[in-house]
Amino acid sequence: MVNSYVHLDIGNTVTRAKAWSGSAQGLRLISSQAIPTPPALEGVDLTESARLAYSEVKATVEGLGERFDPEDILVTVSAAGEPRVACAGVVKGISGESAKRAALSAGATVTDLLAVDDGRLEYQRILDLRRQDISMVVMAGGVDEEILGQGRHQLFNVAKVIAEGLPERRGSGNKVPVVYAASLEGREEVVRIFGDSIEVVWTENVRSRLEEENLEPASDAVLSVFSSGMRHDPRFTGLGRFGAAKVFPTGYSIGLAVRRMAESLNQDVMVISLDGDTIQIFSHIRGVFTRTVTPVTRVQAKDVMRWLPSARLGERLDDMLANWKTAPGVLPASWNDLALYLAIQKQALLEAAREHSGTAIELRGIHRQRQIGETFQVGVKGGDTLVRMERIDTVCVTGFLAGLLSPAALLSLVVDTLELHGVTKVYTDRDGILESIAALSGDTAVLTETLLSPSGVILSPGRNEERVGSRWAFMMSGLTPEPLPVKQGEICHVAIETPDSVVFELHPSSKGDVGDGEGRKYAAHANGFSSVYIDARVRGRKIGDRYRENSDAYRALGVFPDDVLSGWERGMK
Repeated sequence: MVNSYVHLDIGNTVTRAKAWSGSAQGLRLISSQAIPTPPALEGVDLTESARLAYSEVKATVEGLGERFDPEDILVTVSAAGEPRVACAGVVKGISGESAKRAALSAGATVTDLLAVDDGRLEYQRILDLRRQDISMVVMAGGVDEEILGQGRHQLFNVAKVIAEGLPERRGSGNKVPVVYAASLEGREEVVRIFGDSIEVVWTENVRSRLEEENLEPASDAVLSVFSSGMRHDPRFTGLGRFGAAKVFPTGYSIGLAVRRMAESLNQDVMVISLDGDTIQIFSHIRGVFTRTVTPVTRVQAKDVMRWLPSARLGERLDDMLANWKTAPGVLPASWNDLALYLAIQKQALLEAAREHSGTAIELRGIHRQRQIGETFQVGVKGGDTLVRMERIDTVCVTGFLAGLLSPAALLSLVVDTLELHGVTKVYTDRDGILESIAALSGDTAVLTETLLSPSGVILSPGRNEERVGSRWAFMMSGLTPEPLPVKQGEICHVAIETPDSVVFELHPSSKGDVGDGEGRKYAAHANGFSSVYIDARVRGRKIGDRYRENSDAYRALGVFPDDVLSGWERGMK
């Protein structure tokens, strides 16, 4: 039986309405319409754009002669509607970090992390909390067996800060609620500290044992508070016209799709959402899901210069960067502007990737047995990153810009900033499929990989490689492996004549690691791709002419016409 439904995404820049037809064979996009989202000001109904987009989709579907009677409506929100959460824990790097990961996995934006070791005095934490425009606080701290021992007073000190500093909830005179994901044994005293004026949503402890992390109950509680808050927010009262629609933060909806993708492919996956004003990165590595949100305002002009194909372009960089921070949804109108725009995006993505690497970590506060070769490394109590690119088999680019920039430009962002290792399959989600997956029931079999646009397979040097030899990469579409062209320090493009069944094999040096350990050959299948790029630029080495290398990479990836690149190389604007 076909399951038809509508997905409405109320974004910061545009609101999209998509009509889908789903079955056991997969998804079919019937119609997609976009309407500008009004500014998120007090008293403005942000759902008016959703009503207009819905009406246009309805008219389009009926114009095709099909009946428009959706069985379900999914609404995802990122336009001033994603839950803004302040997190609190006893130790910032342990319970505080777990509270933050629980909020992020629910699609929230984390505005602050309060902890006894955050470097602030108690009154400063209270004042900082009062000033924040948040929808809830997520509180963690204390393992269940030990709270009545040494750590008791610290958890209660955190509760006192929250009780004193809790701001009011938008659209009501009540204080924002608290999601309590801390020690079970501390509940009675916390109730006494909070009193009757604070709504508390009780959920399981995110770290009931120091060596375990349980985020799902706290994440579900954040979603529940979010849904309740949307009903009280005057900017979203118009959601009632869509009946009993499912309402999720956009980040949660994409995260759900990422988890399903990793499970269906049985691979480690990373998804990058380019949203204009922020960059979200999602990963599912070794069974651990992580989401981070990085604002674009952190980008500095001095860091962007490294990504330009010509020094002359830097003369307009300050103006371009200032305009981009003010209006990140405005796209470039010339080749020069596009080069500047991509350079800014690359630096923003690089910083987002670094933040994600620091968040997607092994649990801190526990002892871990290391291998002999790691004996003298620091950090024996956890905290090592899970993000090692040789583990990532699949990368997908989605979000607002994924449907506007060319596939070659998006591929350039991934290749230059993520420091890929080994064999990486890169997809583009041009239709916003990932954020729509959450509307499907769990029993519907959907292989996400078949719904995305294949951009290219990237073959990259492994860790510890100093030089990549000519017989380093092979492609096998039949029984015999054929060597691929490898040019030291450059990117080579090869068309795949039989995209339905291809195997790539990498032969690293004795120290190189391309996914299966140092010195080991690595093979990977890739179906549906028409292009492979052999990136023989060795990571970490000093570059003599950065502008020339950037220009050569753009030429290999097909981002700019050759005459434009030649003009930049000659010093022309």
